[in-house]
Amino acid sequence: MDIKSKNINDGEENKLDIKKEKSNTRKLFNKKENIQYIIYILTVITLVTTILSGLEVKDNLGYVIPDRVYTQTEVAENIQNYTNLVEDYSLYYKSSKYTKDKENITKNDIEICKSELQSKADAEYEEYRNSKYNDDSFNNLTYEQQEKILNEEREKINEKYTLSDEEMTEYILNRKSNSASDLNNKIKSYVNLNFIAYDKLNDLWIGGENIDVDSIKKDSSRYFKEINIDYNGNIIEKIYVNGKEIDRNNALSRFIDKYSYGSRYFGYNSTEYNYNSEVNYNNQEKHNVAIYIWMPKELQSGDVVYESFINVQKNVSSFYLSCIVFVVFFVLLILCILYLAKYNKRLSLIENVVNRFKVYPIEYKIGGAILAWIIWHMGIRIYYNSNNYIRRLNLSSIIWATVVVVIYYFLIRIIIANYNEGTLFKNNITIKAWNYLSDVMNRGSIIRTFLIMTALYILSGLVLLFLSAWLWIWPIGIVVGIILTIIYIIMLIKDLVYLDKIMVGAKAAVEGKLNYKIEEKGRGHLRELAHDINNIKEGLRKSVENEMKSENMKTELITNVSHDLKTPLTSIINYIDLLKRENIEPENARDYVSILDKKSQRLKVLIEDLFEASKAASGAMELNIARIDIGQLLKQALGENDERFKDSKLEVKLNVPDDKVFINGDGKRLYRVFENLLSNIVKYSLSNTRVYIDMFKENDEVIIVMKNISAYELSFDTNEITNRFKRGDASRSTEGSGLGLAIAKSIVELHNGSFKIEADGDLFKSIIKLK
Repeated sequence: MDIKSKNINDGEENKLDIKKEKSNTRKLFNKKENIQYIIYILTVITLVTTILSGLEVKDNLGYVIPDRVYTQTEVAENIQNYTNLVEDYSLYYKSSKYTKDKENITKNDIEICKSELQSKADAEYEEYRNSKYNDDSFNNLTYEQQEKILNEEREKINEKYTLSDEEMTEYILNRKSNSASDLNNKIKSYVNLNFIAYDKLNDLWIGGENIDVDSIKKDSSRYFKEINIDYNGNIIEKIYVNGKEIDRNNALSRFIDKYSYGSRYFGYNSTEYNYNSEVNYNNQEKHNVAIYIWMPKELQSGDVVYESFINVQKNVSSFYLSCIVFVVFFVLLILCILYLAKYNKRLSLIENVVNRFKVYPIEYKIGGAILAWIIWHMGIRIYYNSNNYIRRLNLSSIIWATVVVVIYYFLIRIIIANYNEGTLFKNNITIKAWNYLSDVMNRGSIIRTFLIMTALYILSGLVLLFLSAWLWIWPIGIVVGIILTIIYIIMLIKDLVYLDKIMVGAKAAVEGKLNYKIEEKGRGHLRELAHDINNIKEGLRKSVENEMKSENMKTELITNVSHDLKTPLTSIINYIDLLKRENIEPENARDYVSILDKKSQRLKVLIEDLFEASKAASGAMELNIARIDIGQLLKQALGENDERFKDSKLEVKLNVPDDKVFINGDGKRLYRVFENLLSNIVKYSLSNTRVYIDMFKENDEVIIVMKNISAYELSFDTNEITNRFKRGDASRSTEGSGLGLAIAKSIVELHNGSFKIEADGDLFKSIIKLK
């Protein structure tokens, strides 16, 4: 092997060694990263277990604190039940001798017995009534008969349960004696609880005679309770445990009452426990009783008190087990945190999650925190064992708590990353909404006005509601609230009224009343809207004026041109007339003169029509108003055109009222209207057809309708046919200037009437309406 090949082999071996080293490094790196993940998972589990076990310890503190054993656990429940029995016995029964004395019957006793007898009577009557309704013979009776039978039975039952004074006294004494005996037996069933009571009003010891209370309190090192019930039914209670009075206002008691789940939701507090006594307490009865209850040092088996103490001892063992779990997992948690702090390496998965969610607005993060809080309160279930020990450490709670811890961990990491980068409030939805709202408010829009008014109204209403509830001034608050509501409505109506004025102004502009100006007042978009509409109207008015000016100039130009053409045209016609009188040779020259005569006459008519149309359109045409018979004028126009109708083979069907119809108008000009329309009919009607001319009155108008069948296709726009120089014959092959209908329309409108054209297929219809 030469040196060169040896070097090549050495290089390849070095490359293999490098690859092997990189592979080992990658494996080592992956191994360390996996360990990191495992430590993170262990940290979460230990943290969750520590939290849940700590809460479990906090919730069950009452089992290891002597004061709480007697005021919060099921031992307290049994003591309170015993206390209620003793209170009933001491206040209302006292002793067997006391219950048998009729002098001790109270109003409360009488009311209880009367109510009991009435309940028995009602129950017996209800049973009888139901049995009757199931009887077919009873159901066949009339309603009056049924009611009579039921009322008779009702009276019998009431009479049965109505007792005389002596019977009532005996009933009460028997009932009280039986109740006292039952109550006394219940009291004696508590082996580990004793009591005595002193009735100060009757100077009577209950439950024993000549007993030294102080010695009992001193000797009873376990539990002693003193209860004083005064005239007003007020109860003053003192509890002694191990010879010391319980102080319920010390720091530990306040902590447990405030933060312990067991204290708030499960405990039996002797001052709050409600016992359902069969005795109806009556504050009108006077009491002044001192009751003393105690528990012996050594407990005996055989009652619920002893059993509850056994359960408490079991729960104490469970409590210490919870404490051990808490300490063990707390230590593990510290070790995991120290490991992570020592090998502080950012994991790619966690960093990817942080980088992905840190771009979201802070509202999303707040929503995540709220979601986690909801999951905690909905998912962390509390369980009780057979001894009512509160359990939080269970599989379900661990799963949900883990979810909550992971959410809060990522939220904290994301918020820290945003804070370090200065992007904590980037893309903030609240700021964007505020900026948008501010922009709307600054622009002075209707929305701004409405929002400000509504916000002030709601805010003032809430303040007023708070002050009314706090100072108890509801009448004044209601009056002020009504005033604020009226002010709010007035301000709202004010804007609506102004908006209505703007709408009226806009409608006036649509109707062509361009000189109507909307009042511009106030500030905001309503004023801007009024200003804009006024500007539009002003621009439109100027445009109309310019259009009218242009139209007037056009009319004036046509009038002047027409007038200027008349003089040379008259000379042409005169010279043609002279030529016609001469004997012109050759023969065809006379034909030329004849054609010139026809064309000049047509040009004369055209110029006269144009002049007439210009005067009519410009309003310069003078009208000689007189009272005329419009029907007679129409007949006259038809008579003069009769030969033309016959030549065109047209049959006229005239329908005119028998009575004369008079109008105020210019007969000459209206005759020109009829002349133009009839000439139009003659020129453009289809031969051998009928022409219908109808005249009739409608309200204060006379309407003239002319209908004919057109010889040409009616392809024009009926709204444009009355314009000057507009002809229905698009080829313009027929005679006519295209001014006849325009002149007719202008003359009719000068008479304050209306003129319109309608076309239906080949039917051509002209409609004239005159006052």
